[in-house]
Amino acid sequence: MGADKSICDLIKNYKPGYSLEQNFYKNPELYERELEKIFFQNWFLAGHTSQIQNAGDYFLLDFANESIIITRNKEGKVKAHLNVCRHRGSRICLEKNGNAKSFTCPYHAWSYDLDGNLIAARIMADDFEKSENGLHKVHVELVGGLIFISLAEKPLSLNAMKDDLKDVFKQFGFDNMKLAMQKSYPVKSNWKLAVENYQECYHCAPSHKDFAKIHAMAQSPEKFNRQKEALRENPPSIVRTKASSFYFDLAIPGEEGYQYDRNPLLPGKLSGSKDGKPVAPLLGDLKKYDGAASEFLVGPVTFFLIYDDHMIGYRFLPTTIDDCICDLFWFVRADAVEGKDYNQGDLSWLWHVTILDDEEIIVNNQKGVNSKYYKPGRLSEMEHFPQHFLNWYLQAIS
Repeated sequence: MGADKSICDLIKNYKPGYSLEQNFYKNPELYERELEKIFFQNWFLAGHTSQIQNAGDYFLLDFANESIIITRNKEGKVKAHLNVCRHRGSRICLEKNGNAKSFTCPYHAWSYDLDGNLIAARIMADDFEKSENGLHKVHVELVGGLIFISLAEKPLSLNAMKDDLKDVFKQFGFDNMKLAMQKSYPVKSNWKLAVENYQECYHCAPSHKDFAKIHAMAQSPEKFNRQKEALRENPPSIVRTKASSFYFDLAIPGEEGYQYDRNPLLPGKLSGSKDGKPVAPLLGDLKKYDGAASEFLVGPVTFFLIYDDHMIGYRFLPTTIDDCICDLFWFVRADAVEGKDYNQGDLSWLWHVTILDDEEIIVNNQKGVNSKYYKPGRLSEMEHFPQHFLNWYLQAIS
């Protein structure tokens, strides 16, 4: 009761327009509530179908105390199961990825098929029902080749997003991409500080010197808004510039929150690279570069930045109350050949150096929040997106 009251008081005492109180980042009971109310209820990116091209291919997604097996069954469908044996709870898959005809627990050799059904359990009583002891299933939805999962018993719908953004998915060829590379960056901070940081560009000019040489949004709001309005009035390509803002507290009831928008790059810049030049073949239906990039958000911890020639995916997941993982995904056109059409160094350079910048500032943010002298600070005019997140977050944990 005391812990609940403490959390209720935190929520009740929050002052809109300010950052969160220290205890939002330090309360162990609140962290457990976040896992239950947010990470076990909302959709987030698991990976891409190009990672599991053949029947039996699998990879693991781990966060907090959970491990999920993402696999392709014999019929070619993508499936997801909790990596928890139904006997006594052992992890079943121990390798991060591989190929298996079935999944056999290394502890007592219970075996499961690719659909999660229990197919063998040694020396069990006659009244034991294998059909009642399959792996716990995890909901899966595909957006093009992107694999999203939800641990909710009854997950939120993605239908509104899929219908609204079908033109965007076609223009960028979401059905015709592949995962070119993936990197994981451990960050010694509470997951919310990492997510809050991603959502605002108030810090971009002082903290991201390389990003600010490519992206117009690192400029003052006045300069950026003029360029964005010009892009909307005279779009230079087929890419949709109309925004869809159904993220966080603006989500449609019963639907997962999502957001889409198109933003200009700086004049003369065509892609997210060291010099702003293309680094891969054009995506989807695109025939030319238009000096802009699209942002796409699904749920609370999955973000995408879509250039004309490649797409970046960001995913933030907690490992403990004081640590999180930022996973970066780089996607290119499915027929692009590494070493010929792109190379990983050029493709990943900008966002690799950007996340290293972010890691430093987020960790320093956490160190300051840990101080007994920390007090919530006033948000700037460039931090409206984090305010939407905080509004939603407070409702989600209530």
